[in-house]
Amino acid sequence: MFGRKEKSAIAALPPQHQALLNDQALAVTQSPAQWAELFASLATDHPEIRRHHLPPRAFEVLVPLVRALGEDVEPAAGIGVRVDLRGPEAPGKTGAGHELPVSGRVTKAEEFVSWDPWLVVGAPLRDGSHLELTVVDVVRTRKLRTRSQSGKIKWKQKAKVAQRISAKLTTAKGAVVTPPPPSPATSWLRMSAKPKGTRHLVVARGKYPIVSAPAPGWQLTTIMLVVAEVFRWVEPTAEPGATADQTAGGPA
Repeated sequence: MFGRKEKSAIAALPPQHQALLNDQALAVTQSPAQWAELFASLATDHPEIRRHHLPPRAFEVLVPLVRALGEDVEPAAGIGVRVDLRGPEAPGKTGAGHELPVSGRVTKAEEFVSWDPWLVVGAPLRDGSHLELTVVDVVRTRKLRTRSQSGKIKWKQKAKVAQRISAKLTTAKGAVVTPPPPSPATSWLRMSAKPKGTRHLVVARGKYPIVSAPAPGWQLTTIMLVVAEVFRWVEPTAEPGATADQTAGGPA
């Protein structure tokens, strides 16, 4: 049981902060100012709260990502976030196991797949476009039963973790979409673009393994690379009074 002081401290927090601590999950749409208030609460030291802690992804991914998007939306616009930080082992995320063919000393093999869509973000941007991001962890766990030469039975478990990421950009009305030159930084993405009325839908999808000791900041960097790639497909619009060189990114 948690102490009275800790319960009282949590009860005094904003509702969204309480949800993240108690449920490790949050689904809400808020303005940039409201997100800033929540992040300020997250950054405040609460010494009474000792047993409720947020996973690193809350501070390494959620906070900087939403802050960055907040700079490109209108003050009254809502940034929608659905985040689930409970991990792939949480109830309901792992499907039923299925048996695999066996050979040699392996007498039984079963595979379980966990599907963990832990982050979905949607934001209407100032230029009239709409961005949606989805990040999913996929964990394949194999449980093997082996029999040694002496007849002793052992169980082994192996897991492979991969991540799927997608970005969908619904462009502003009348935007021009053109495939850009390939980028080595995002060559692992599958790109597509199709008309959607007076707009276009540009989609980037990718899948990659998660290594055991990734470099610091890799998750946020990966997400921002994907976001940048969908915008590379949209030709920049001319600002009022801009010259052709300025529009194309040339010197003023």
